Amino acid sequence: MTTAMAPAAGFIDPVQQSQQAFRVLLDAMARPGRVVSLGQEPGHPAGLAPALAAALLTLCDLDTTIWLGPGFNTAPVRDWLRFHTGAPLASASSQAAVVLLSAEQDIALDDFSFGTDEAPERGATLLIQVSALNGPAAMTWRGPGIKDAQTMPVCGLPAAFWRQRAMLGSAFPRGLDIYLSDGADLVGLPRSTAISIEGA
Repeated sequence: MTTAMAPAAGFIDPVQQSQQAFRVLLDAMARPGRVVSLGQEPGHPAGLAPALAAALLTLCDLDTTIWLGPGFNTAPVRDWLRFHTGAPLASASSQAAVVLLSAEQDIALDDFSFGTDEAPERGATLLIQVSALNGPAAMTWRGPGIKDAQTMPVCGLPAAFWRQRAMLGSAFPRGLDIYLSDGADLVGLPRSTAISIEGA
C-alpha cells in the first residue's frame, strides 16, 4: 500500500510573507530590469525557483487561472498549487491569468492573453524560470520606472523570445507582464517597457 506524499510547504507565516512578497513583486515591476531579492524563501516543490513559488503563493487564489508549461505540469506542482492556493488550472494557455514557464521550452507569446482594449488588465502575467539574470548586454529597455535606459542581458532566454517581446510594444496597453527568476531573485518586465535589441 502506497501513501500519498503531502505537498511541499508554502509560507510559514502566510500573511506576513505574502505581504513581503507582494512588495517585492511591485518593486520589480516599478523598476524594470533591476534585480530584486525575495528575502525569506517559502517552501516549494523541487525544481521550482523559490521566488516564483512566492509569486504563485501571492498572486494566485480561487479566482486565478494558471497554466503550467512543460516541466512544471507535474503532480507535485499541481498538488502544491491546489493545496496552498486553490487556483484552478486553465483549460487553454490563452485563458490563463498566470503562466508558469521555463526558459528551456519554446515560448510563443501569442499563446497567452494580451487582454482587450476594453480590459487590458486581463493580460496574463508570465513567471519564467531562467538560468541566470546576468551576462553581457544584449538589449536596451526604456519606459516608466527606467531613467533614460537600462541595458540588459538575455537572461538565459533565446533571441527569438526577445524579438517577440520587442514587437509587443505596439499592443500597449494590452500585453503581458513578465517576471524572470533564477532562484531567490527576480526581474520585472512590465508591458509598458519598450525593448530594442542590439544588432536588430
